[in-house]
Amino acid sequence: MAKPIEPYKCALSLSNGILKAVSEISFKLGRLSLTQEHKADVDDFVNATKATLALEGIELKPSEIRGLRQGSPVPSAPLATAVYNLYANMKRVDPFDPAFITTFEQAIWKEGVPHRLSRRVASFPYPIPMHARVESLMKGLYTFAKGGRNKIHPLVLGCLYYFELMAIQPYSEYTGILARYLLKAFLGTYQANLLCLPLEHAFLLRKDKLDAAYAEAVEKADTGPFVNAVLVIINDGIDTLQRRAVKKSPTQSPLVRRMLEKMEEGRFYGAAELCELLGLKSRLGLQKNYLKPALEAGLIEMSNPVSRTDRTQRYRKK
Repeated sequence: MAKPIEPYKCALSLSNGILKAVSEISFKLGRLSLTQEHKADVDDFVNATKATLALEGIELKPSEIRGLRQGSPVPSAPLATAVYNLYANMKRVDPFDPAFITTFEQAIWKEGVPHRLSRRVASFPYPIPMHARVESLMKGLYTFAKGGRNKIHPLVLGCLYYFELMAIQPYSEYTGILARYLLKAFLGTYQANLLCLPLEHAFLLRKDKLDAAYAEAVEKADTGPFVNAVLVIINDGIDTLQRRAVKKSPTQSPLVRRMLEKMEEGRFYGAAELCELLGLKSRLGLQKNYLKPALEAGLIEMSNPVSRTDRTQRYRKK
């Protein structure tokens, strides 16, 4: 059996599949931008954090997820807090500026960056470069990204950046978090709506397929199969954003509008408080005519979204 080539040495062959995917994504994004502008919110940041950590084998507890949703530091999960804050500030990130790497390292590792020293990293089965070559390879990657900014479509460039970061493996842990983060940042430079893309969750659901695509790319010494697999995920993710736009587009009902007008900004309300505020006698009517349509339209949020039937559930308008 032939020894596999180091992934960072793989080339890229543009296939009809890649060109077709880029064309479809561009068309869908144009249509999406006419429908509604999407802005990433707390739910997007929490879901991205939860999924990208799960890909590293880290599962968050429901209480930790609630803490993130409430915008509070989570002492039991400092890594989750750091990743959440990175996502919350993603729109300010320039993925073409290598200075961001320092910001990332300072956020993720408070007690020293675990730069990789050996030629092995857990869960990455392919040959990786010697430690002495990492710095020059990373500089070359930055140079490649800047040089390709006006020559390579940003959708493809982001996929290549992800592939190469994973191939170089600059850290002994959590390189995947950086790779997925910067991939989304690259996508955001192309179209701001893509910052809301449920990319990390899709990567988690399709991990086996992505691993197989990476293996195929290494076997063929061509990043094309992996790039194509990621573009398929992006394409499907845009469909999800489109469905979200359709779901939120209906005009607010007069009842929901009345409730929102009476709710104070930033304050959580219990069901009993809302009934009193609205002059209602039945919680069933509150749930059916006010809370349910407002939640479906994304106009209010719950204090405990993990357990929707929590007796102490409270609601706050977004």
